[in-house]
Amino acid sequence: MSAAQKLNLSSKKKKHRPSTSSVEPPLFATSFSGILQTSPPPAPPCLLRAVNKVKDTPGLGKVKVMLRICSALARDTSESSSFLKVDPRKKQITLYDPLTCGGQNAFQKRGSQVPPKMFAFDAVFPQDASQAEVCAGTVAEVIQSVVNGADGCVFCFGHAKLGKSYTMIGKDDSMQNLGIIPCAISWLFKLINERKEKTGARFSVRISAVEVWGKDENLRDLLSEVATGSLQDGQSPGVYLCEDPICGTQLQNQSELRAPTAEKAAFFLDAAIASRRNNQQDCEEDDHRNSHMLFTLHIYQYRLEKSGKGG
Repeated sequence: MSAAQKLNLSSKKKKHRPSTSSVEPPLFATSFSGILQTSPPPAPPCLLRAVNKVKDTPGLGKVKVMLRICSALARDTSESSSFLKVDPRKKQITLYDPLTCGGQNAFQKRGSQVPPKMFAFDAVFPQDASQAEVCAGTVAEVIQSVVNGADGCVFCFGHAKLGKSYTMIGKDDSMQNLGIIPCAISWLFKLINERKEKTGARFSVRISAVEVWGKDENLRDLLSEVATGSLQDGQSPGVYLCEDPICGTQLQNQSELRAPTAEKAAFFLDAAIASRRNNQQDCEEDDHRNSHMLFTLHIYQYRLEKSGKGG
């Protein structure tokens, strides 16, 4: 009893002792690792239902094209709605000629009416679509296929300053603003952990991040500094392209770092974002525009045979 009281007193003294060590500044400008640890995005129901469907790989071998309408158009709905009609249910949009849809008189003149153009997609996300809707609609099926052994890719394409980075990466200020990559990290680990409990399969996840920047399309390993533990650039051999007779053009020599948890994988995302050329102070406008990140999650699966050997 007296020993416990002494321990209690000593712990209290330590607790009230003023700290002399200063608070260290955050390592990176973003903290997706922290938000995934404190507020992970809820996994979409379709992903959780896929835990037992080991052989089900929906959309395998198919390229799906999805459209997200820029939220900036929502600022002036009267102008945008006059030439753009969005139908998420039918997964199509209709474009009207802006010159002829301004007034009724233009439609009444013969020969002046331009027929509307309709475009169909695999999915259409309107201006008011949330990040969660976009992420679930684009990446959930890909994650399911990847865990079942197929390659998957989510590629974002569009004009500058339309919200590509917000769609793919998002913001780390709240769960509602997380983009496709942080959600993919969180949901991937959730799926493989549940698959491990159900089937006993063991998974290993590794992360790589490469930047393509400049007009010459230079390749740069964004995780080389984390991999070498050095703050000096160029410690590891450079990334290059290699022609493979079976797989085609392949990236070679990039760092591939093990991530045992979603938080660790998101830590590597934070490191990759901080290393990008467009986040450097001396970055020129052309380099800023021509900076593209390839963030890859490599999933390896191991099975234990009855003999106890892994494969």
